[in-house]
Amino acid sequence: MATHWCKHYIWNIVGKKPLKGNGMLGNLRATVKLTPAISRLVILGMLAALLVSCNSATRRQEQDVNFRFNRGQKLYEKGSYYKALDDFNFVVLNDPAGIHADDAQLYVGDCHYELGEFVVASSEYQRLMQRYPESNLVEQAQYKLGKCLVNLSPHYALDQKYTRQAISTLQNFLEQFPNSKYKDEVTGQIDQLRNKLSHKMYSNGHLYYVLQQYDSALIYYNQLLDKYYDTDWANNTRLGRAKCLNKLGRKEEAITQLQDLLQHKPAEDIAQEAQKMLRELTGQPERNSSPLDMLE
Repeated sequence: MATHWCKHYIWNIVGKKPLKGNGMLGNLRATVKLTPAISRLVILGMLAALLVSCNSATRRQEQDVNFRFNRGQKLYEKGSYYKALDDFNFVVLNDPAGIHADDAQLYVGDCHYELGEFVVASSEYQRLMQRYPESNLVEQAQYKLGKCLVNLSPHYALDQKYTRQAISTLQNFLEQFPNSKYKDEVTGQIDQLRNKLSHKMYSNGHLYYVLQQYDSALIYYNQLLDKYYDTDWANNTRLGRAKCLNKLGRKEEAITQLQDLLQHKPAEDIAQEAQKMLRELTGQPERNSSPLDMLE
């Protein structure tokens, strides 16, 4: 565009088209005798035309980026996530250092999240944190990355790779943003995920108990009480551990484990079973009593 304009600019000065085979300025000099001063003016005119053309192209690009970002926001709010993705990706690719770049990158992740594409969304959130580490959107990106991994966390009986990744990501989030407005929600999610891991570990231990492989069952029970002693499955594990110890002839350890279990105020069904077992091991007569009576 600019070159074409410059040709017409020269033709207007010369009054005829340039000859083939020579440079533009060479043809001009061959057609009319130019002084060095006039030559400099022509060159300056050409450069000015190119500069105007570039500035015009830049303004058009900025207008396109702003238009695409604003349209993407409207589409996102309407739930048209696929269409919004096209606009936000345009902004990220065409103006990666612009004022909308980090916002558009976050929206790209959000669109994939809303579409249930959690693996892709997690990658987009990570991309924001890597490309724009100073952005005030990093907190949201890391929080939403954690949510992606929470959604990817499967049933407790399956492989728990994503569950562990989610816990690690959410714990890092709390360390980095201890006063975040998401703090309570994230803490609750971590508790739920840890409970899932303890459920899986208890299930593995209980399977070995059913198979009468008590030593193997104890390995899982011990690991659970070491890592997840404060979860919902801890008291079930304490009871299972006492049973294993009893089956292995380690009566005194079983009694100690049962007494420890009752100190943790288990659910009524677990407490009753622990009381019954404790009476059998200690030779105490059956009586109506509360779980704590067995500790006297």
